[in-house]
Amino acid sequence: MQVGFIGLGTMGMPMAKNILKENGSLYASDLVEEKKEEIRALGATIASNEEIAKTCDVVFISMPTVKADEIVVSGEDGLIAHGKEGLWIVDTSTVGYQLSKAQSEEAAKKGIVYVDLPISGGAGRAADGDLSVMLGATKEESDKAGLTPLLECISREVHYAGVRGGGVALKIINNMLSKAILFADAEAVVMAEHMGIPFDTLYEVIQSSSSQNEIFRIKQEHIKHNEYGQSNKSYSPITMSLKDLKLARELLDELHLPGFNCNNMIQWYNMGMQRGYAEKDSSSLAGLLRELYPIQE
Repeated sequence: MQVGFIGLGTMGMPMAKNILKENGSLYASDLVEEKKEEIRALGATIASNEEIAKTCDVVFISMPTVKADEIVVSGEDGLIAHGKEGLWIVDTSTVGYQLSKAQSEEAAKKGIVYVDLPISGGAGRAADGDLSVMLGATKEESDKAGLTPLLECISREVHYAGVRGGGVALKIINNMLSKAILFADAEAVVMAEHMGIPFDTLYEVIQSSSSQNEIFRIKQEHIKHNEYGQSNKSYSPITMSLKDLKLARELLDELHLPGFNCNNMIQWYNMGMQRGYAEKDSSSLAGLLRELYPIQE
């Protein structure tokens, strides 16, 4: 099977490496020369997006923004325009539900299959092939296309949503929930600090009790040391969190649902943006709370 990968960023590169190892070959594309040389050194073939669309049976893409995703998939010079009939486009980017559905419908007109495959787990887990992925298709469709072994080499869990756009919907819902839980964690930490309770003690109680949560485990070092830069492999900036929350708000509007927690989180992340936290990790809301409500000596 000829497989392509477009977008060798923080998440794309480790996924591409695992797919190359599993498949034995890979066509790859990126705008950054250093990224292309890195994957070429491991045996991948560097090609243009057009060449990949015309050559490959399956093309994975990993884009940093919705605009970039639209250009690569459905732009004038995109994969749908140049792809051959029977091509599978597997989109690991987090885009809106409506865009995902629209690109699937546009691709189908040319006999191309576009499926959403949003991912969760961060760069560390991506390198280990330990992601959680959500496919907007059935297991039967994935097996028939020969996609399943490729999904399994990048993930520990493949969740089959069964319908186009279902993977994106699951990712949006999960992102919204994780941001709300993370903020509750931050409030709990600041509350404990004001009472002189050590961070480690609070963390141990939470992780061994009914409030146990994975996002606190992932972000604990950021919050404990009040350091929210890019050095930590769990880094995900406020800007990205706000994008995720706005996608959730759009979906809630389409469903005519209120989403009070989502609204609240958007306001807190907007406050973080205004106070200089834009490129700090999403867990920096703990730092924002510490700044707003310092412990009185």
